[in-house]
Amino acid sequence: MLVLSEKAKEKVKQMIKEEGEGYYLRIYAIPAGCCGLDFGMELTNETDSSDTFIEFGDFKVVVDDFSYPFVENLKVDIIDKEGKSYFVIDIEKSNGCGCGCGCSDKEEHSCSCGNGSCGCH
Repeated sequence: MLVLSEKAKEKVKQMIKEEGEGYYLRIYAIPAGCCGLDFGMELTNETDSSDTFIEFGDFKVVVDDFSYPFVENLKVDIIDKEGKSYFVIDIEKSNGCGCGCGCSDKEEHSCSCGNGSCGCH
C-alpha cells in the first residue's frame, strides 16, 4: 500500500492549494538500468483514462498503469536538511533492487542484473 507520512500529506496539500483546484500528485516509476527502477513525483492537472487514483482525504495521487504495481510498496516522507525540505521515496520490501520482487522478511533477496532476473532464497 502506498503510504504518505503526515508531513508529506501536509506539504502536498499546501502545494496543490498553491497550484489551484484540479491538480493531483503523480507518482511514477521509470526503468533504470538492467533491472531497477527510478521513482519520481510531480504535480499535474493532466490525467489519462487508464490512470488509477488513490484518495488521501483532501487530495488524490494519480498513478499510471505501468507504475501502479511498483508504487504499492512506496513510502513518501519529507526530510529537513540544511534549512530545506525534501521529499524522499522509500522502497519498502524491495531490498533496494527496484525490480518488484517481493521477498518475505525471512528471505534474502538477490538481483542478477546481468540477466534481468531476481529471486528470493
